[in-house]
Amino acid sequence: MYKIAIEKAKQVHQKYPGLVFPLNIEQVANLEGCECIEWPFREPIREVKQGRWIGIAENLPPSERRYLISHALAHHLLHCGNQLSFRSWQKNYCIRQEREADCCAAHILIPEDELDRKASLPVWEIAEHFGVTEEVVQQRMTKFATAEETAKWELSQEL
Repeated sequence: MYKIAIEKAKQVHQKYPGLVFPLNIEQVANLEGCECIEWPFREPIREVKQGRWIGIAENLPPSERRYLISHALAHHLLHCGNQLSFRSWQKNYCIRQEREADCCAAHILIPEDELDRKASLPVWEIAEHFGVTEEVVQQRMTKFATAEETAKWELSQEL
């Protein structure tokens, strides 16, 4: 489970009450001390986090841009240092950090309270409401869901 990642995401929403959806994640990143800049990255690079800087590839769709900024912000909140790795022995550690950042990003963009109000809608409508891809919604509602959320959704399907 990704308890710390989920807690960090909840802290963001507690710190900035009244956020509206789709979330202006660039504003939240700025409030957290990060600065987003567009950069003409070459494929496959889409996002780089270094220090307080979040580099985002130019001309991305808004939903992808929102997710990548949230992912980099999650690294900022969860992990010290820059997010580059060059040694093979770091692979497992980096995979864990990436999963934590994915979970935290999903919870920042789709917080539990707001998702509760939308959970009965089709996935595409939830994605539209939060300004994310359907894939992010599906991950948020499956592998990044809390045990409480999963139990609640299973109970509502039985009724």
